[in-house]
Amino acid sequence: MKFSKFAGAPGTTVVVTLLFAASLAAPLSASVVQDEPDSSWSYNAELSLLFTSGNSTVRTFGVGGGARREWGSGELSFLAGGLRTESGTTQRIAVGTEDHFTVTDYSDPKPTAENYFLRGEFERSFSDHVHLTTGAGWERNTFAGFESRLSLVGGIGNMWIETETTRLETDYGITFTAQNDVVDDPDKSASFGGVRVSTSFRRQLTQTADFESTLTLDENLTDGTDLRADLANSLAVDINHLLAVKTGLRLVWDNVPALTRAPLEQPAGTPTGQTVLVPRHKLDSTLTIALVANF
Repeated sequence: MKFSKFAGAPGTTVVVTLLFAASLAAPLSASVVQDEPDSSWSYNAELSLLFTSGNSTVRTFGVGGGARREWGSGELSFLAGGLRTESGTTQRIAVGTEDHFTVTDYSDPKPTAENYFLRGEFERSFSDHVHLTTGAGWERNTFAGFESRLSLVGGIGNMWIETETTRLETDYGITFTAQNDVVDDPDKSASFGGVRVSTSFRRQLTQTADFESTLTLDENLTDGTDLRADLANSLAVDINHLLAVKTGLRLVWDNVPALTRAPLEQPAGTPTGQTVLVPRHKLDSTLTIALVANF
């Protein structure tokens, strides 16, 4: 997920967020039939841009997309995306004498956020309330401390509620994770097994408003203190039959975060030239506002 340079007037901030979604739907078969079951594909794509110029420079570019196929009692889905943000302060240099000089501006934005992901999942229902689920995912987030994280999951799930306005399901699975950290942790294994529990809830609040929430808990079986949680909430409000405004909040918590190197100073603030390993922050939060187009 990354960008282009924006040349704007000083102090101008332009935010453009666009999510394109195209969906084709067909009802799932209610019973087993001998003929080829009906199938349908749905697609979505997202583009997010943020440009700020003037006394500071910020450039953000994010893209994402997904595809899902439903047929009979099976569902296959793919999701990919990424985000990159660069920011910096505009510096001014005067060249000449105290009485006669010219001023030049320059800005050298540095990456301040960057992450990419790719996920796939297959789900097969055995009844109205029980289904099998398998999946795989890859993610990169160097600012959270890992160059790559590969995860595999397999398990079963329950559909508790499924109506035209409400959907609630829970999945239980066994996971395998292989992680390559930016800074190696000598006390932490690079690969480990785990147990994952996730709950997904969707509610149509009104004819024009939909709320979705997903909570995922992942426990490392080799280190009981290494628990991760991912909470994603979103509220979409229709503007008309084509457009909607969607607000999302995601909270990612890692009880044993990856390590980073911090410069070591004396109590008086004098640098020692040495570095020490310290844990990163446990909680990351992301707030997004998107314009959604449905076709």
